[in-house]
Amino acid sequence: MSTDSPRHLQSNTLNHLVESHVGTSRDAIKADLVGKIVYDDPAVFRRLYIERVSIYLVTSCAASFKAKNAEDIKLLKDLVERASKKTPEALELEEINDTANDLNKQETSGNHGSAEEKKMYDPLVRLFNFIADFGHVGAELRKFQKTNGMLKADEPHTFGFPSCSPDFTISPHGVDASRSKLWRDRDAFGEVKPLKKQGPKPAIAGTIPPIVTQSADYARLFMSARPFMLFCVGILIFGTEFCVGIFDRDGIMFSPAYDMFQDTETFIRVVRSLACELSIEEIGFDPTVRVLTHAETQKLTGNIEGYPYAVVSSGGSDPRQWCTIGPPIWTSLSFLGRGTNVWRVREYIVGVNQEPLLQGNDMIMKTAWRSSARTPESDIYMSIDQFPEGLAEFECGGDVKYAGYPITVQHLRNHLVHNFLPEGNPPTPVLHRLILGTVGRPLWEYTSDFDLITGFRDALQAHKALCDQGILHRDISAGNVLLTRTQNAPFRGFITDLEFARIASSTLSKARVTVTSAIGPQNKYDDRGRVLSRTEPTTRTHTMFESTVTVKRGAGMTGTAQFMARRILLQEVERTTERVVHEATHDVESFVWVLSYCVMRNLYHRASQRSAPKEVREQCHAFRSLLRQAFGQTTTMAIATERQSGSYGLTFPRFHYVDDIIANFMSDALIALFKDLQGLIHHAADPFNAIPLTHDVLLSVVCHRLESLP
Repeated sequence: MSTDSPRHLQSNTLNHLVESHVGTSRDAIKADLVGKIVYDDPAVFRRLYIERVSIYLVTSCAASFKAKNAEDIKLLKDLVERASKKTPEALELEEINDTANDLNKQETSGNHGSAEEKKMYDPLVRLFNFIADFGHVGAELRKFQKTNGMLKADEPHTFGFPSCSPDFTISPHGVDASRSKLWRDRDAFGEVKPLKKQGPKPAIAGTIPPIVTQSADYARLFMSARPFMLFCVGILIFGTEFCVGIFDRDGIMFSPAYDMFQDTETFIRVVRSLACELSIEEIGFDPTVRVLTHAETQKLTGNIEGYPYAVVSSGGSDPRQWCTIGPPIWTSLSFLGRGTNVWRVREYIVGVNQEPLLQGNDMIMKTAWRSSARTPESDIYMSIDQFPEGLAEFECGGDVKYAGYPITVQHLRNHLVHNFLPEGNPPTPVLHRLILGTVGRPLWEYTSDFDLITGFRDALQAHKALCDQGILHRDISAGNVLLTRTQNAPFRGFITDLEFARIASSTLSKARVTVTSAIGPQNKYDDRGRVLSRTEPTTRTHTMFESTVTVKRGAGMTGTAQFMARRILLQEVERTTERVVHEATHDVESFVWVLSYCVMRNLYHRASQRSAPKEVREQCHAFRSLLRQAFGQTTTMAIATERQSGSYGLTFPRFHYVDDIIANFMSDALIALFKDLQGLIHHAADPFNAIPLTHDVLLSVVCHRLESLP
């Protein structure tokens, strides 16, 4: 039996690469959550620091709460009583139908639910804000507000986000949530159901109620839209009861449930803590990140428009800091798993006159949650003896630490601080951050067929060079095969993301890595603070010394299912005890599907532009259907069915109803290459005389078609 790490496929099969509606479905979220939920955990209230709320304030507020809010409390109880005449299933069906009606009418109210549920929102928000404002101390950090319209994908990194909204949100003081539709203008959220039976704790063990999957869906969108959130908080109301959920990359912790009107003091503590006590870090924001103020941003960059800038620490022991430039290039749309986010950054320093400066070239910062049972990606990068052309250049990185201790889900949940990851414990997600010196663009943004095929060849050659050193990537996807931004680079395409690479040896030696940083001109001052001169640009270097570490193999992994080899997918469907050993040929097949996806996405984008000929635009709908069929499947079996020589992803150039798109945007060489790929996939799957799909086989046809380009 193979000892190869199994690939556990999760709901982020294609993330949000195709269309908004292809994002993670709630059914898929439900499947991911099995075994990942903890109920009745008092640690949730400890993490909310509800004991900080003054006992005097709690008793004073409780004494007037029912009298001052008698009308709203009666209204809520009446609505709950009215809803009790319906079954939970009937109420959920009302909500589904209400959502469908809005979609059919193309309305975006955002407030979907049964008739009783929707009438609960306003009185609940008034109760929340009565508690938040009690005493008129002016200390509220946040305000509870009913959601007014869908929260939309209004920022570049939220391309493909579904439009949806929780029933109410908790927004920072000064934000008008009725006007802003941005997820980043929310600090927490709430979900409402009219019956106690609709609460998060299931009546039948092992089942997951709708309120849980809905809340997890909001949590994944929240953390993807706000990538520096380590976890997020949601308050759930069901009937007259409530509880709090904390959502992180390893599942959900729910507090014990209490009744708002019988356990009023606990309710007051929770609401008051969320509104007035908790810092942004205490409700999930990464403490190693500092968002710059408008004044700081203007001083540093000269502008205050656009996405907020943030200063971020390096991973590992590197002392440098980095400033994000613009919105994320990429954020994962999954709830559980890595939660990867990728940014363009520059080094942030404080100059000799204490003025902040950005220096050096643009870099790429990748932050993701790795499994503690796997070798850190930074260790894999540092173990490479000969960096091949076509592999992203490693600058620095490691596990993210705060106050000297690693940030892990286990530590966040238990308020533990250890400078180690205990052996023998269940694996826990660990926050890991890399800085890479190669800035790229997605393969689907190629500007010519020469650009595409050359970049693809270079990335494939880099993969082969890594295999020759005993390093197998194992996660080839459209997000990991990139084109360089500069035309004069020694290579046009490259691969990145070695997190799930398999190392042939049981130990790896970290190579000696010399890191060079550019230092821009600096002012020299006299003793009165006057500028005397400016220094010339220079560089500084520091060295990371080699060491030997044990390769960890035991953890499961998440793969990007849309690009996996058919045989790897089928083993997940068949659930056989004999595992398929992931080999280089499986990665080479993944390269084929990456090329297919990137070409189809590029063609669809170009064909849908207003500048495209009319006959081309008229074929966009049909082409989008082909793209969905090829790369929009959401089950492992359906994806595996598409991963063969007859796949729409390989045969689309021959369909007459998209022939104008093909004629306008594909060269004869590229069309011929897709025919070649069809043949390679067919021969590799031949049960009697298979021809393995190796690097050399694929490179041969790629280079041949590259030479035939005009």
